[in-house]
Amino acid sequence: MSDGRKFEFNWPFFGNRHIIEFLQESILNQRVSHFYIFAGIEDLGKGKLAQHFAASLLCNNFWEGKGGLPCGECSNCRQAVKGSHSDITVQQRLDDKQNISIEQIRGFIRLMNLGAFNSRYKIGIIKDAASLSLEAANALLKTLEEPKPGVVIILLTASLDQLPPTIVSRGQILLFRPAAREQVYDYLVNEHQASRHQAKTIARISAGRPALAAKLLGNPEFFSEREKIIHGCLKILASSPGERLRLAGELTANSGEAVAARAKAAGILAIWQTVIRDLLLLSFPIEEFVANEVALDELKQIKLPLNKLLSARQALEQGLKHIAANVNPRLVLENVSLQI
Repeated sequence: MSDGRKFEFNWPFFGNRHIIEFLQESILNQRVSHFYIFAGIEDLGKGKLAQHFAASLLCNNFWEGKGGLPCGECSNCRQAVKGSHSDITVQQRLDDKQNISIEQIRGFIRLMNLGAFNSRYKIGIIKDAASLSLEAANALLKTLEEPKPGVVIILLTASLDQLPPTIVSRGQILLFRPAAREQVYDYLVNEHQASRHQAKTIARISAGRPALAAKLLGNPEFFSEREKIIHGCLKILASSPGERLRLAGELTANSGEAVAARAKAAGILAIWQTVIRDLLLLSFPIEEFVANEVALDELKQIKLPLNKLLSARQALEQGLKHIAANVNPRLVLENVSLQI
């Protein structure tokens, strides 16, 4: 029962309606769990939804039982948007570290145990929870087992398999899925005033990931750079081992500082993943879902056995994990280029 509570939810999301409705119902019924796990591939909007959920719990309208949620106008909402609210704590891996350390989690736990300062909820969000060190995960476990009243912890992860089973078993698991291509198209046209051609292209490339679609729309240079990386991947697939190493080295040249180099390498591997995915689709053949339509003719000319494509997909997944673990980006790209 919602006890007459009535809100107009200001959550600008599409796709994953089951998750959005579940969280909104928990607010209406005042049955908020102390621990959630938001799981799904990158750029599905997990972080943004966690922020809106947190802001809604802290909004003044939440306690009045009516109005917009979050309202965006009260002091709690303004602080939440700025990232300065004392009752929202966000923890993530530091750029120069491989893991979220036990020291970081101890600090996180101390803040959670202090309770709320300006509201009834204390909310902690841990991004990329798969990067928790074993010691950090074990330290967090006790807080999850014996939560303080009003504490809500949200872990964001690309995959449940990357979290310790002891943590997964204690969470309210919400699995995020890619949105339909038509939903992404409508979102770009109606909310971002994209042209039909832009929206069609981005909807195809983004593969159901709303956050990625918005990023692509705001980056006009992306398409030429992406096309270059796609053709580079196709060239690597047709090259000798020595040539593959040379091409991989060219891709990582002038990448800048370590953080920028890792981001660039991760972006390259993500695009290579779409190439391998397209080749898998064409091997069946399923042409209508090919993401890289710009290289369709070249993709059709490549004939690789299914086991080779599956092995390449696995190598790319492992490469992204190595990038996240702070392994040298050039070495990762060279290694992957030899395996795909």
